[in-house]
Amino acid sequence: MAHIFDIASEVSVSNYENGQLSKPDSVKFPDTDVFRSMNKPSRFEGDVFDLEFTGTIPKDIDGTFYRIQPDHRFPPLFEDDIHFNGDGSVTAIRISGGHADFKQRYVHTERYRHETAARKSLFGRYRNPWTDNESVRGVIRTASNTNITFWRGMLLATKEDGPPFAMDPVTLETIGRYDFEGQILSPTFTAHPKFDPDTGEMVCFAYEAGGDGGDCSLDVAVWTVNADGVKTEECWYKAPFAGMIHDCGLSKNYVVLPLTPLKMNLERMKKGGNKFAWDPKEDQWYGLVPRRGAKPEDIIWFIT
Repeated sequence: MAHIFDIASEVSVSNYENGQLSKPDSVKFPDTDVFRSMNKPSRFEGDVFDLEFTGTIPKDIDGTFYRIQPDHRFPPLFEDDIHFNGDGSVTAIRISGGHADFKQRYVHTERYRHETAARKSLFGRYRNPWTDNESVRGVIRTASNTNITFWRGMLLATKEDGPPFAMDPVTLETIGRYDFEGQILSPTFTAHPKFDPDTGEMVCFAYEAGGDGGDCSLDVAVWTVNADGVKTEECWYKAPFAGMIHDCGLSKNYVVLPLTPLKMNLERMKKGGNKFAWDPKEDQWYGLVPRRGAKPEDIIWFIT
């Protein structure tokens, strides 16, 4: 049965025989909480002109509300898939003159394009490339489904397992992978950059930044990009263990990197297991680094 997915491992064969893999040619989602109620996939792209609403929209409001969410387009390879493995779906609600218009589009990542051509899921467990269909080996896996940020006339759809993908803020058409004009080339990038309200700078970071996005590396990078789009700061650090740094804290002079004991394990991944597992014996760590002129040895780790 593993041949159907081109997943050549004993783990995958065993999982399929135990009913843990979705059936290959059936457009039917698993009967689990991940795919029920508010998490039920909408699989919708489209426009609604002049939305119905209750109450009154003040006519002096003139702007757009954006949101992003995971939304599975196809049944997953593994029935025990999680919500955050869904494709990035961006909504724009344009409010102007007392009216509201709705637009929704998927982020057309490399993952999106390959699965559209195949008409099925090709990427396996959450952030585990060893469970993917062989046809997408080396393809950027990110679904760009976690955050949407306005940056220099574009929307950046981000997820911390890959690079940003840029979108047109009016049409929601995907422009493509965004690397800050060749200035940031790491395989991963935070979904939660911070913006200095005084300078307009973007302060951003990446963990698992030194490899191919799936090797559980200890590399952590921190960058500053000024309001003109020029990278002004870059420093690389080593984490004490391969764990998740989902967000960061920002002050005038420092960046705080919270390293949680959700640990990655390469051998577990190669066997078809989950990328992350909580280590109850590990502490919560906080890395403190200077915003200006930082060197690798400047990082200070605090343990709680």
